[in-house]
Amino acid sequence: MVSGIDSVNHVGIVVHDMAACVAAYEAMGFQLTPFSKHSGAQKPGEAVKPYAYGNRCIMFGQNYLEIIANVDPENPEPRMAGYLRRHQGGHIICFNAEDMETADEIVRGNGLESSGVIPLQRDIDTPDGTKTAKFERAQFAIGETPEGYIQAARHLTPEYIYQPRYITHANDCTALSGVFLVVDDVAGYAARYGKILGREPELSEYQAVFSLPSLSRLTIFDYQHAGHVLPGTLLSGIPSICGVTFKTSDLAALRERLTGQGFQIIVEPGRIVVPAEQASGIALVFEG
Repeated sequence: MVSGIDSVNHVGIVVHDMAACVAAYEAMGFQLTPFSKHSGAQKPGEAVKPYAYGNRCIMFGQNYLEIIANVDPENPEPRMAGYLRRHQGGHIICFNAEDMETADEIVRGNGLESSGVIPLQRDIDTPDGTKTAKFERAQFAIGETPEGYIQAARHLTPEYIYQPRYITHANDCTALSGVFLVVDDVAGYAARYGKILGREPELSEYQAVFSLPSLSRLTIFDYQHAGHVLPGTLLSGIPSICGVTFKTSDLAALRERLTGQGFQIIVEPGRIVVPAEQASGIALVFEG
């Protein structure tokens, strides 16, 4: 199987309180982009319209973590309000595809419904002033992904997104290297994601791991083994997008930073886990 999807482009978490979330992530040593309001279309061919939500992002050289909140919590955007009624935390996985039309055709050919390729844009602060970043995206397996909004995208203006001034972090993290799904049917979810990603996973007793060719991996694991995969963290729901992994060059320094800032962490050989309760609903795994 082939799909044209080569990596995890970004993972989106939806939060109640942007300021509180940003404060926690900054304390962990991350730098975040300024707030950016979104605009987009709901269907192919429709005009782009402003949305009632926006984001701040933790950027790396090839991908990022997106933190989303309503512009006015008293008048929330319906989709974001729906996410928050379920839980705060992970709700979006966006894979990367450099040829969206082909990726969309292949996913449809594998028997999954798609939104078709539709536009998205948001204004970005750049050294040369405000610029409009533009994207192509498609949602996949519509109605079949209770874990979240699953899509692929292509950046049409990557120079506005991956600005050098935002991709360095005090904690020496260099990439969003993985995302976790907790489920009650590993085989069923692995089969569906195999059709989206165009590849077979590595299977074990309790999980399926898709290693993507450019960067990052998707780990789908059985909820009964959550204490092993993400120790110390409460799950937001089953199924759900429950964790992400970051690559860092200095775990010892990161451990000192996190404990110094008061985070209650789990330290294991080769990794540190920050429970979801301390990271706005999504577990953070730092790998050396």
